[in-house]
Amino acid sequence: MNAQGTRARRVGMGLTTFGAVAAAIVLAAPQAGAWVGNLEVSGKDHRVGCTYTLTASVEVDRVSTVKFTDNGKEIPGSPVSPSLLSNKVSLRWTPQTAGSHRLEARQILISDSITVQVAESSGGSGSASGSACGGGLGGLLPSLSG
Repeated sequence: MNAQGTRARRVGMGLTTFGAVAAAIVLAAPQAGAWVGNLEVSGKDHRVGCTYTLTASVEVDRVSTVKFTDNGKEIPGSPVSPSLLSNKVSLRWTPQTAGSHRLEARQILISDSITVQVAESSGGSGSASGSACGGGLGGLLPSLSG
């Protein structure tokens, strides 16, 4: 093979390698939480029948909807369309069973999840503002909950 052919082949291999590295960086970047992430649930001491707010950040794609699930089952009201003016999406969630709940926010192929423990209801009003659900304004104003 002549020098010109070898040089062209090297350039081609270099471009192929560069393309593969660039694709790996692009595919890895969303996994770092660049799309949907930072999933949070309002309140503490979660109970069956009480209502809480799930909130996730949407940093890059504010066009695609965000699907919220509880142990793999879509939560009523989901999917949620992000606002072009905000980098947050929220949804009200009322656990129906006691035990471990894996909550997930998914946007296209990117997701973030958290696991919360839900206790049996101790009776009462059935909303996060009632005494059976922890009292206070935690369910109504998630920014005040910890």
